[in-house]
Amino acid sequence: MARDLLDHPAWTRWGAHVAFWLVYLAVRTAAAAADPPDDVTDFPYLLNRVLVVASYFVLTGVLLALIAGPRASRSNWARNLALVLGALAVAPITQWSEQAWPLALAGFSPEPYPFVIYLFQFGWALPLWGLTQALLGYHFETMAQARAVSRAQALAYDAQLKMLHYQINPHFLFNTLNAISTLVLEKRNEQAENMILRLAGFLRYSLDRQPTELAALAAELEAQRKYLEIERTRFDDKLKVNFNIEPGLETARLPSLILQPILENAIKYAITPRVEGGSIDVSARRDGELLRICIEDDGPGLPPNGDVRARRGVGLANARERLELIYGERAGLTARNRDPNGCRVDIWLPLEEDRVGRTPAPALS
Repeated sequence: MARDLLDHPAWTRWGAHVAFWLVYLAVRTAAAAADPPDDVTDFPYLLNRVLVVASYFVLTGVLLALIAGPRASRSNWARNLALVLGALAVAPITQWSEQAWPLALAGFSPEPYPFVIYLFQFGWALPLWGLTQALLGYHFETMAQARAVSRAQALAYDAQLKMLHYQINPHFLFNTLNAISTLVLEKRNEQAENMILRLAGFLRYSLDRQPTELAALAAELEAQRKYLEIERTRFDDKLKVNFNIEPGLETARLPSLILQPILENAIKYAITPRVEGGSIDVSARRDGELLRICIEDDGPGLPPNGDVRARRGVGLANARERLELIYGERAGLTARNRDPNGCRVDIWLPLEEDRVGRTPAPALS
């Protein structure tokens, strides 16, 4: 409840305004009760006190509305300073009300006293009220700036993820359409038709999801199976694919299409250059609170100098950057050579269950 109030400047600042003058009335009443007059019936002391404090309430309320607006939503350093100085500026009027109300109620006016004495006796509440409203204004101004920065960071994060996501599809589409074109030229129409149907299924999965969306592992693997079936059509029986998924991980969540560039790299560097073809193994297992996914091929592996970028292009860098954007240091990707040959790519990320439907990536958005 308190947090909800702090999110609404109008409720908080006007509520503070009312509360401040009620407390001031209570303080003045308590002070008067400590030194009561000899005859409390000779003058309506309480009514006079209520009317005087009401004058303070109305004057400072007008000041708040003029400086911060009727919704009390305007705030900057100049307005906050104006609230404090403005409250002091109305002090002569409130001092006059201390004389005017007794005259209106009982036909007499107390002996006037110097302005400085009035400030120490009653007017101290005015700068205190102004300081309270200035601090509230500063609070809401700071919150608005923090939200603007957070929103800008979220938009930049989404834009970066979308850019990385859409870097993937053009590579895949280009290679697949080339393969379909080859099949058509070779009069292998049935295989071309099957490849088109599998491509349609894969694109439906890809385009139906946002770049920031997390997908269930089962759905992600099913989409990658479609992709590998397309590639298998290209390579006939030269491509062998094995999946080894630990039971119970079907609903584990991971960024959609995060495996796509890694498999595409395995096809490009480990299968395509070899006449005899090769194999790709995909495995997933639970490791405490982590989900570990391993993709291995039996190709030539990484170059001897260990420069992954030279061997795997932007695919691995793209996948690694997406993981860092979504999970930070809690996730990662490594690539290394296998013994005796081949390349192994390991991905680890927090193990999270997909309980209900689709889930956005855990970040600023």
